[in-house]
Amino acid sequence: MSIKLLDRRMFLQGASGVALALPLLESLLPREARALPVTPPKCFVHFRTPHGGISAANMWPADSMLTTSMSYLHTVRAGPLAAQQAGSNAVLSPVLTAPSSVLTPARVAKLNLLRGLDIPKYMAHNFGGALGYYDDDKGTPGSPRPTIDQVMAYSPSFYPSVASVKRRSVAIGKVNTGSYGYKTAGVPGSGVSTSAIGGTESSLGLFNTLLAGTPSSGGGGRKPVVDQVLASYQSLRNGNARLSSEDKVRLDQHIDAVAELQRRLGTTVSAGCTVPSTPTMDNLGLRPMDGAPTKNVQFFQLINEVIAVAMNCGATRIMTSSIDENNQALTFTSRAAQGEDWHNNVSHSASGGGAAQALVMQSHQAFFAGVFMDLVARLDGFSNGAGGTLLDSSLVAWGQESGNVTHFAFTMPVITAGGAGGALKTGQYCDYRNTAKKLSGDSSTGSEQLYSGLIYNQWLSTALLAMDVPRSEWAETTHPGYGERVAYQSQYAYFFTNVGTTAAATYPEAMWQKTGEKLPFLG
Repeated sequence: MSIKLLDRRMFLQGASGVALALPLLESLLPREARALPVTPPKCFVHFRTPHGGISAANMWPADSMLTTSMSYLHTVRAGPLAAQQAGSNAVLSPVLTAPSSVLTPARVAKLNLLRGLDIPKYMAHNFGGALGYYDDDKGTPGSPRPTIDQVMAYSPSFYPSVASVKRRSVAIGKVNTGSYGYKTAGVPGSGVSTSAIGGTESSLGLFNTLLAGTPSSGGGGRKPVVDQVLASYQSLRNGNARLSSEDKVRLDQHIDAVAELQRRLGTTVSAGCTVPSTPTMDNLGLRPMDGAPTKNVQFFQLINEVIAVAMNCGATRIMTSSIDENNQALTFTSRAAQGEDWHNNVSHSASGGGAAQALVMQSHQAFFAGVFMDLVARLDGFSNGAGGTLLDSSLVAWGQESGNVTHFAFTMPVITAGGAGGALKTGQYCDYRNTAKKLSGDSSTGSEQLYSGLIYNQWLSTALLAMDVPRSEWAETTHPGYGERVAYQSQYAYFFTNVGTTAAATYPEAMWQKTGEKLPFLG
């Protein structure tokens, strides 16, 4: 067996010639290299779900959790997160509920709930808004910016080397991934594309792209790759006196995860080839899955399974996922996706409470517990080689198309996990609303109360700063943060004028000048 260092990743070479990607094992580095501090690479993951429309009471914890405040243009509040136990579940709010075996106290301490972030423009239908491409009503922005994942993907600060990277970024989605880049990848002078970058939905396709490359032909029924290198793995695991206890844990975790992935996908390996043959199971085989919430969740868990291992191996460090119930035929509930039915008859009615709001809550709770927290748990199961986990080195975020009222971009919810290698403080519920500025709704807002808050662009800047992308690569000329400087259209001025103010006074110049800073309580 030989051990080689290739761009911060190692490969375990078995007698059969099969290579198995492994995480960096610090204790096996040359002594002069081991003496250097280990800085694990960071990963960024973003999920976008459609419509929003979750009532404030269902989305957020009780205000009693907000125990501290500070003056930041207006009074903003925060408090430590604490889940309540309800049977076998841990509960932060009706939506933010998951099995206590997954939403453990340790993982609650790695979450942040960010409330009160506004895009100061009527957004209506959009795909890219959550990541900074402000395509209101599915149109082209007046001054388009690439989504922040693409800024990261081509930043030399985020990817100082791509020698072992299979894909700079991976977009999950069908018709519109919600991720937009430059017309010429990584070249700002080429302009921003009006088409979202191409995505995939296939877990099999992701496996082939990130972990196996091109599928081998004629697998021949050979043993799984883990079996072929097991003797070498055992020799390294138990026979190398230099291997630290931390690296033994990392090695065990990785072998277990790859073995589980092979078991689930039925992967085999051709002789003398580092590329596993075509898996026998793909999440696309779960279709049709209308009205089948278990299948809806499993569909994305199979993707999570591949992404977690790929990120642990360094094959990619960026993944975005845009979910759409119409194109993907899912709702995470027993109500089947029927074209515009969910949008028109559920989301549009949700602000009135009742059955529609109950469906919206059920849908998003299933996503949170079964998809978001599933990936969080998988990343938290890998060591980062520096005393923490891969989740600790990552920023996993969940954003939505709208705020608590469908179509309106007041209080765009952001739920995060991971501290991005210590760049962000975690374990907090942060409320950036100006509760002294209640806004005026219309017939569509129902019983939902609207308040103004801080500008969403500041969240985009916070994510870029957390991923070590310097301001020099993204700061705007009209404000120091990231993204287009937008303003409310005149036909929606009533939100402000009906309560004796204006949009310009609600989002003043002083607030725009804060957009280049990390959000309060996170820095």
